[in-house]
Amino acid sequence: MGKKLEDQSIGFSDVIKIRAHHLLCIQGFQGYGYSPEFQINLEKVIKFLKNHPNSCLKVVAEADVICESCPNLEGGCCNRYLHSNSIQSMDIQVLKKLGIADGHIEQVGSLFSQVKDALNKVEDVKDICGNCSWKDKCLWYLSLGL
Repeated sequence: MGKKLEDQSIGFSDVIKIRAHHLLCIQGFQGYGYSPEFQINLEKVIKFLKNHPNSCLKVVAEADVICESCPNLEGGCCNRYLHSNSIQSMDIQVLKKLGIADGHIEQVGSLFSQVKDALNKVEDVKDICGNCSWKDKCLWYLSLGL
């Protein structure tokens, strides 16, 4: 069921766990991050996914393979948003707009096609990404004219 992620820093798995809102972030990433380690890890994940579009992703509303290198991750939760649920809320909104459940497993290429088809309206993107601190640097967000 998909290729194994071959880089130890992003884990070994037949199915790669990705936060739902990271399906958007991956498409808009242009080299910024919370730390150099986070940035390098995200670049490795993106490269792997682009090179292995038939790999499977498990779409979740919790910390994932990208979060593992984030300096804001404490005990499996984002300490940057301790007093709000905005990160998980973004995940839940993406899951809802894609019409999939938390834990849904599907091929990378298919998921990214669904994101492009289902989340191409300004209102949808504002609902999900409106409070994101990276929206001014996100190529995907900016490509929608926001």
